[in-house]
Amino acid sequence: MSCPRPCLFPTRHGPAGHAPVLHRSFRADPATVRKALLLLRERFDGSVGDEVIGRLELALAEILNNICQHGAPQEIGSPGARPRSPLVQLCIVGHGGGIACAVSDDGVPLPPDCLGPRCLPAGIGSTLPEGGFGWFLVHELTASLRYSREGERNFLAFIVPLPDALTPDAEPAADRPVQ
Repeated sequence: MSCPRPCLFPTRHGPAGHAPVLHRSFRADPATVRKALLLLRERFDGSVGDEVIGRLELALAEILNNICQHGAPQEIGSPGARPRSPLVQLCIVGHGGGIACAVSDDGVPLPPDCLGPRCLPAGIGSTLPEGGFGWFLVHELTASLRYSREGERNFLAFIVPLPDALTPDAEPAADRPVQ
């Protein structure tokens, strides 16, 4: 199978024309998220521009940190017991049009109000409230963002396109559906 256009990935990541791939499983906590983001930078370094890696890193940091903060189920039972951190599966692969990413976890479902396209609230001045901007960032940094819940797992997939992959025919960020 070949890329629809010449692959932009150096050969140091594998045989000629093969894009880098990253797959990891880990418990959602800040330390493992940081390790995954560092490994992402290491694995994809030099394979695409710093802007693309930066957009992917920012989107993933927001997604993975949300899983850490909000994904653990409410603990019922013994007082003082810590909820189990969700188990995250992360798969990232480069391709001719950008970097594709799939994240799944066994945490609580994503709230329905996170699924629609995001716009910054009108009238935002120099004082920004804490929180609430993460999904806006994820929507702005990615393309083809899709979510589903199957059984006890959340599945989120998206692409961070290469700058030249963005065309006038591409879906505007505000009009992209999330399913």
